[in-house]
Amino acid sequence: MKKILVTLLILTIAISIYLYIQKPNKEIISISDEIYLVIEDNIIIEDNPVIIEDDMIYISFDIIKEYLDPDLFYDLNEETIIFTDKEKVRRFKIGHKKATVNYKEFNINNPIKKIGEKVYIPKEVLINNYDININYIEETKAIVLDKNHLNYVQGEVIMEGADIRINFDKKSPIVLKDVPVETPVIVFEELDNWYKVRTYHGIIGYIEKKYLKINLTNDVYKVELESREKEDRNGEKINMTWDYTNRKVVSIDNIDYIYGINIVSPTWFSISDNMGNILDKGNLEYVEKYKSLGYKVWPLIDNGFDPDLTYELLSSSKSREQVIERIVQIYDEYKVDGINIDFENVYLKDKDLLTQFVRELYPIFREKGMMVSIDVTPISISENWSLSLDRKRLSQAVDYVMLMAYDQHWASSPVAGSVSQYSWVEESLLKILQEVPNHKLILGVPFYTRLWKLEKSNGGEQVSSQALSMEGANNFIKENNVELEWDEESGQYHGETVKEGITYKIWVEDAKSLKLKSSLVNKYDLAGIASWRKGFETEEVWPAISNMIKLN
Repeated sequence: MKKILVTLLILTIAISIYLYIQKPNKEIISISDEIYLVIEDNIIIEDNPVIIEDDMIYISFDIIKEYLDPDLFYDLNEETIIFTDKEKVRRFKIGHKKATVNYKEFNINNPIKKIGEKVYIPKEVLINNYDININYIEETKAIVLDKNHLNYVQGEVIMEGADIRINFDKKSPIVLKDVPVETPVIVFEELDNWYKVRTYHGIIGYIEKKYLKINLTNDVYKVELESREKEDRNGEKINMTWDYTNRKVVSIDNIDYIYGINIVSPTWFSISDNMGNILDKGNLEYVEKYKSLGYKVWPLIDNGFDPDLTYELLSSSKSREQVIERIVQIYDEYKVDGINIDFENVYLKDKDLLTQFVRELYPIFREKGMMVSIDVTPISISENWSLSLDRKRLSQAVDYVMLMAYDQHWASSPVAGSVSQYSWVEESLLKILQEVPNHKLILGVPFYTRLWKLEKSNGGEQVSSQALSMEGANNFIKENNVELEWDEESGQYHGETVKEGITYKIWVEDAKSLKLKSSLVNKYDLAGIASWRKGFETEEVWPAISNMIKLN
């Protein structure tokens, strides 16, 4: 008898525990007693993300940057907010009703506010800069921000007794009880027997599947509409050459047809001081002559490879604005077709400032119908020459990215070697392709080599080098009877000789080596090729490159 009573007691306890576990929580709570912000399926309450003043909604800068636009820029010193996209750069001074778009003034009714240390952007500004809707739901105190270019899966309540809970668990508190039949909801995700949903009043939570009918015409719960950039390439690969100019161009007598080339980039411009003055070596007749031959002209502008000067220019929004205005004015005067930006030796701390500079420049050039390209080095551990380049974000802000796939062994390298061996070029290319899409990437190849000189010195070896054009390299090889052998790894002819106890080594760039490197354009379907530099080549190089990338 005692065993039966114990068994009944255990069974009773077990049933009670089971019923307790199965009994739903009936507690009803509100999401917030204060105004709160909803972005997609995120509820944002902490740290005053949103305010309402004089019936105008203001959302904090930090929230917009985190959830909507990581490229939104705030210049703390100049109290300026800068919005950039492919077509426009808009500048707003905090507290001011005047703003600019692509250097043209306009007025706003509600200026950006600064309350304490927090910056708030009004709805008026936000909906004019982003494809979004912002609505205040007085019933729930929710301010709902939705992106117009997103398609959400729609659901509909089909049974009475539906509750929306804080979590996907019956023991979780209720945030909306007895949701009426036919109530529409947005469905974000599926978890066990639950859906994560949001009502059109800004209530977010979980509802049991049995209460909901959803439209599963899409595979996923959020579908971002594709917006691909139209490529005006007509299937033609870019074949550009840099035309190095060390002084003002005064004569165009040496300009002639170049086989296969479609773009020339003269190195005409350099920012010369922290006032944004620009050294100008250009010539309008040069542009007109090349255009008459059917070529486009994208002059290069550099930063003088001066990191301190670059910092002074980039760190101020006003300085960036002024120098961009000066650059576009000069390029417009020369009636060129594009710009090639070559900013090198930049402090790592200025990485984001460089990207911001390019983002602010691009819309102005686009408005003028000019293409924008930027030169980048292979990925390495060098702070000033590599890590300071945010290649992924830069590629999103320009039309083309030129990979300068040379100087593998640079002028002062402690080790003699190729300027651009094939295996190294391909390895560098593959790394870059992880950050830059192939349809924007242009492979830069060298028309020069280095003659290495190895001398015994104090029990060691002193290494020095001299840059040679292709003709210069051929002359050295011929004059010194250097025997060449094909090196598979470098994809080049290699030779060395000893004169008066000094060893000379050379890895040759010629039509064969460049044809091999050019084949990478086809292999990875790149946007094209660029060569440094015009005047260092031998004539047979042009058709070798052009025919390989199938231009002719």
